[in-house]
Amino acid sequence: MKDIFAIGSTQTVLLFQGIGIESFIINNEVELKNKIEELAPTAKIIFISESLSPLLDDVVEKYKYQTYPILLFIPLEGKESDIGIEKLKKDVERAIGMAIL
Repeated sequence: MKDIFAIGSTQTVLLFQGIGIESFIINNEVELKNKIEELAPTAKIIFISESLSPLLDDVVEKYKYQTYPILLFIPLEGKESDIGIEKLKKDVERAIGMAIL
């Protein structure tokens, strides 16, 4: 059973397959949300392209206080917006009670 997945809007997400992570190319908001809902029961971590983050505000809120899946936004298209880093900082601070990053 796989528990780590990657979702992106371009073929760069397929690089994750080289290290054994099942990857999906998705550009449609409805399809994206459906895929996350499909993966959520078994997923531990879902890497998501930062470019898709504006489409997922409600999904992020839904899983915000759940242990799994962990939604990690990463810059796959070469453009950094620091969305993933800011979320990681907040999650670590919430988990341990202080900011270390």
